[in-house]
Amino acid sequence: MKNITYKIIQWSTPEELHEECVLWLSQLEFIRDEQLFLNELITDYTIPLIASKVYDTSLPIVSSLLKEEKSLKDLIDRVKDHRNMVEKLFNTQSDPRIKKAYEEAHYYLKLDVNRYTSAYRETKTSLFDELKKIMKNKHPERLAK
Repeated sequence: MKNITYKIIQWSTPEELHEECVLWLSQLEFIRDEQLFLNELITDYTIPLIASKVYDTSLPIVSSLLKEEKSLKDLIDRVKDHRNMVEKLFNTQSDPRIKKAYEEAHYYLKLDVNRYTSAYRETKTSLFDELKKIMKNKHPERLAK
């Protein structure tokens, strides 16, 4: 599996690697903006979220979201650094071992970005499910219309 993956990355052009980094950065910055919205939702529904009925399920979700928010900045910085390296690395006649190391780093960064976005989606879905339950209990007549 490792060799197959590295070969796929090796066949990618520097432009494709750069475009992939730009796409990751766009996704992560959208998530950062979305987290601001989720924080506002949590603030608006703090009292219902800490009510005894849903406290046990909402606390891990909110904690997970906060942890993901903290790790997002680091991941964005890593992607920016990686994106900036691709241009320098492939424009010059650098050592093939350095290029190989870059491609390996690209692979692992890709795994990290995919892991992060997947975990974030799960957390966001769980938070929305909890908020939906709260809203249904609070305003059933509004949701029925």
